[in-house]
Amino acid sequence: MASLKIEDLFVNYGHVQALKGVSMTAEHGAITAVLGANGSGKSTLLSAVMGVARPRRGRVLLDDRDITRLSPTATARSGIGLVPEGRALFPSLSVNEHFLLGARKDLAGGTESDQLAYLYDLFPALRGREDTRAVMLSGGEQQMVAIGRALISGPKVLMLDEPSLGLAPKLIDQVLMLVERLRNEGTTIVLIEQNARAALEIADHAYVLHAGTVQVSGEAAALTQEDAVERAYLGG
Repeated sequence: MASLKIEDLFVNYGHVQALKGVSMTAEHGAITAVLGANGSGKSTLLSAVMGVARPRRGRVLLDDRDITRLSPTATARSGIGLVPEGRALFPSLSVNEHFLLGARKDLAGGTESDQLAYLYDLFPALRGREDTRAVMLSGGEQQMVAIGRALISGPKVLMLDEPSLGLAPKLIDQVLMLVERLRNEGTTIVLIEQNARAALEIADHAYVLHAGTVQVSGEAAALTQEDAVERAYLGG
């Protein structure tokens, strides 16, 4: 049962402290939302988990295994998947080529064809567009490709950084419904989402960051009633 634990994490960018002792747990098979204003440290947190930003202090544990000092490639192979903010697709590559970038041949989850079939079942809108280049896709389709590229590696923990950014309201609902489906299938989810209210509606637990520290945490449903969260992040 996959869980992700972050213990007393400090990350600096030069003389700037981006994270100041952040601790959190993403429980197995749950959606854990990470909320906060721009500059609060949300994306830095995901970068530290992936091994891109090197912590000055603290630990990252996946199923009680310390992965703090792993390279980004080794972190991904350990079972962490990331859908980055902005999608980070290659304009000239097709849908299938993006999926195959993330495919691993050492998984027990079936052949490459099986993995691709699962993704096209998950994203029926992409059927028939396998050879379409990313630059020709809509924003919603591009987000599907970015999520699929992370999923095909069979991650134990999937981290999504602002998956609804730039999408129309109808597409935002579709993306968040997909996140719920993945949770229900057993994937542990860490969700950074600009639409805090929508994130809290689907999340099991939530953490609110401010200036690199955890200000509030708890059950997501309870946090919708927190005055501080309402004022600062939900527009109350």
